[in-house]
Amino acid sequence: MCIAILNNGKMLPKKKLQNCWNNNDDGAGILYIQDGKLQVEKFSNAVAVNSTQNFDKFFKRYTDIKSSASGFMPMLLHFRIATHGFSDDYLHPFLVSDDLGLIHNGVIPGFGSKELSDTAEFTQLLGTMPGMTNCEMLDIAFIEDAIYTFIGASNKLIFLDATGEYRIFNEKAGQWIGDNWFSNDSHTKEVRYYGSTAVYGKGTYDWDWGYPYEKDLTSSYAKQDDGGYHSNLPAPTEGKYGCPTCDKEVHVNYDSECVHCWTYLEDAVDEVIELWDGYDTTKLNDDEDVF
Repeated sequence: MCIAILNNGKMLPKKKLQNCWNNNDDGAGILYIQDGKLQVEKFSNAVAVNSTQNFDKFFKRYTDIKSSASGFMPMLLHFRIATHGFSDDYLHPFLVSDDLGLIHNGVIPGFGSKELSDTAEFTQLLGTMPGMTNCEMLDIAFIEDAIYTFIGASNKLIFLDATGEYRIFNEKAGQWIGDNWFSNDSHTKEVRYYGSTAVYGKGTYDWDWGYPYEKDLTSSYAKQDDGGYHSNLPAPTEGKYGCPTCDKEVHVNYDSECVHCWTYLEDAVDEVIELWDGYDTTKLNDDEDVF
């Protein structure tokens, strides 16, 4: 599987992107807008021994883009675990047309082979449909229905056009944090997805945004009734927030969730995002206290 990200807010912290790279380690890609045109850049991770060097190259380019005029527009980020088409040629993003691109998280049934990525083949099919030049086309009923017929309820797609409009398919299957959307939780913890099955790591892991912790993930993450895992590591917010489920004031984690029951608390989002904003993403030394 992979992780697909809509980055429509501030610059994402290095720690978060490093998690994505480590957990989805077949390479990465960026789709962004420059001078009214879509731009695609891809970053190989073919040689494991050079993983850190490759990530630093990706992160440097990401910060350069976000610091430019292009950084004020929505961009898409993708970190890949290859399931079909194992060549770096099939790193995301893909262009449906010159003015419409996409990234994908999942495996599309009936598409792809050992030699050809399922996402690449699906993108080719979309490209044969007339007028696929902007996200408005995706709202046409027969096009929207056709896409959902192919991808079902588990695949997640993000489209971006050259005007900055975006469209997320199966949006509720992912997670919003502020103005940014993540297709799964491999940005927050040591987890690798095989199909829809999450395999969680155990042991030492470099935790959120400048706070190094040595945690056993079975203690720092708890399994909820919905089958998901949620962090009970609180974010250093100024105060507590009212949780309607717990019926009391609670601390929140870095996903703006109650650390007791993991109810998503919208009131906490702004302060959590401010913590992100306080992270100095220009520092590449993981051992520095960057707050």
